[in-house]
Amino acid sequence: MNSKLTTAEKLQPAYEIATRIIELIFARRRLLKEQEDVEFAKQIAPHIDKVINYVEQNKPIEMILPAFPGKSPNRSKTLSHLPDYGEFSAMRNLVELCREIEAIYEPGAKIIICSDGRVFADIIYVPDEHISEYAKGIRAYAEKHLSEHISFYNLEDVYDRFEDYSSLREELMISYGEPLTSLRKRIKEQREASTMYKGITKFMFEDYQGVEEFSNHSRTAIQRKARVAAYRVIQRSNAWGRLLKKEFPNSLRLSIHPQYLVSEKIGISMIGENDVWTTPWHSVVVKDKGKESLLPRAEAEKLDCALVYIDGQPSYFERLPGRIS
Repeated sequence: MNSKLTTAEKLQPAYEIATRIIELIFARRRLLKEQEDVEFAKQIAPHIDKVINYVEQNKPIEMILPAFPGKSPNRSKTLSHLPDYGEFSAMRNLVELCREIEAIYEPGAKIIICSDGRVFADIIYVPDEHISEYAKGIRAYAEKHLSEHISFYNLEDVYDRFEDYSSLREELMISYGEPLTSLRKRIKEQREASTMYKGITKFMFEDYQGVEEFSNHSRTAIQRKARVAAYRVIQRSNAWGRLLKKEFPNSLRLSIHPQYLVSEKIGISMIGENDVWTTPWHSVVVKDKGKESLLPRAEAEKLDCALVYIDGQPSYFERLPGRIS
């Protein structure tokens, strides 16, 4: 992309509108900590031409977000395998961003949620049936409340001729996979890849501690399993990312993971969090005087909270008034 625009080009209305749109998205960014400051022009350089392209065509800004894979199987972190208030609140916040863009740019914006749970369900020990039920739940909510701005895309949309989910995953890796030797080398040599590996390893270690298959394993053994699994999760996630880049080459690429100030992906915050790596599918929502935050279920249950049910399903925790913890 050409990031060195002339002064005349920068004065064009399309550039100005595109910059304002990116500023709105950046206001919700998830960033990795301890970064050296980078000038704004360099931060927007990977994204500005894509947004300008939509503006010049007077089309909605299309953003893709690989996310909403399925609930963590560790029930000390989550309430069940079904979507709950956390997912619904996150989607509402994404739609709020779209409406903010619409307020300054009439065609507005839309987000395609590229659900990636099917991509690595077997590695994270989540049954495919649970992935299907989770996907059905978030789609039903979006279709009822948010269909104007949110749509979905998953592995079944790509390989619709296969009925077996393992075959879907194999086909993805055959077409877009990277050898593990190459991935390991990048993780050793590249800061961004190394940061991602450490973050995913942490998640896998936490999740595996709540999986029945590892109930008799020591922490050390689970840690070893988590390291191996992290490579495989990243390998498949990257394959999914390559597929999406081919299918949606002009779309703005969002990510649930925190990013560097200059990156092809924009890390996006979807709901109040105590940690930039936290997601609604690895935690529960705790409401306190209107403020929403994400915590592991076990930590939420230690607080003075009531578990709130919606339509007969456990959905979030509410801090009880007048209590001091």
